Amino acid sequence: MARPNKFQIMNLFKSDISKILQGTKYKIFSEGHLADILEENRDDWKLPSSASVEDLIYFLLNVKIIELIELNFPTNIIKRYVFFGNEPSIYELACSLHEKAYISHYTAAFYHGLTDNIVKAVYVNQEQSLKKENEWKPTQEAVDNAFSKPMRSTNRKTIYKGQKIHWINGKNTGQLGVLEEDGIRVTNIERTLIDLAVRPEYGGGVHEILAMYENAKDHVSVNKMYSYLKKLKYTYPYHQSVGFYLEKAGYKESSLRLLERFPIELNFYLDYELTDKSFSERWKLYYPAYLS
Repeated sequence: MARPNKFQIMNLFKSDISKILQGTKYKIFSEGHLADILEENRDDWKLPSSASVEDLIYFLLNVKIIELIELNFPTNIIKRYVFFGNEPSIYELACSLHEKAYISHYTAAFYHGLTDNIVKAVYVNQEQSLKKENEWKPTQEAVDNAFSKPMRSTNRKTIYKGQKIHWINGKNTGQLGVLEEDGIRVTNIERTLIDLAVRPEYGGGVHEILAMYENAKDHVSVNKMYSYLKKLKYTYPYHQSVGFYLEKAGYKESSLRLLERFPIELNFYLDYELTDKSFSERWKLYYPAYLS
């Protein structure tokens, strides 16, 4: 009798394969996850060395143990696999883009209940690799020039079931302020408020961000925000933006003085491409006139 081929062998071990997959920590699998599982169990499943991860995926799809989700980004297609009939949340799917990716900005604010808006955009951050510390000090001319232009934003975007995913390649922070809840990696409230001040376009604009600072008042530690800002060592003085938001949102004077421990030397901007603007003497900050 001829030896069964690799797909026939997989079918013989179908129940075992399914149990192994169900027993892992994953709800969403990448090809790499499935390749590791294959190598760990190849001998137990009596599979020949010629059986590849592509073969395993082909089999699992055909017997409806898993199904494919494709995310079409401009430069590549990300393939993820989920148990058949189990629809992952958009947050779980976004976090699966990279092993250390996490929900951030407007989406994190919505997750923490800081906005009354229904936020359909999903912002997911994958940190850049650690780089040599930037010793460049911005001049007033450099600040004015940078904020006279549109904010740089990611072009890695896709739409999945009506929700736009923005895949951000953010500053390396060592996962500062990132927590995990129910399998979702997300920035905590303090880190979220800082991120919103740094990238206002990712937070619905400055008016909406101010509302989120107001909503966070009873839930946020300004001491922790101060500590985070010290660790983040931004080139631009974003602490001036944070201080302004805290003041406008009615935080205690002691909290404002904490932010004033940072140097306030350059005139800064709350947002990009401001036209009709006012100026805060305390924070040396230009902001939209309608916030006055």
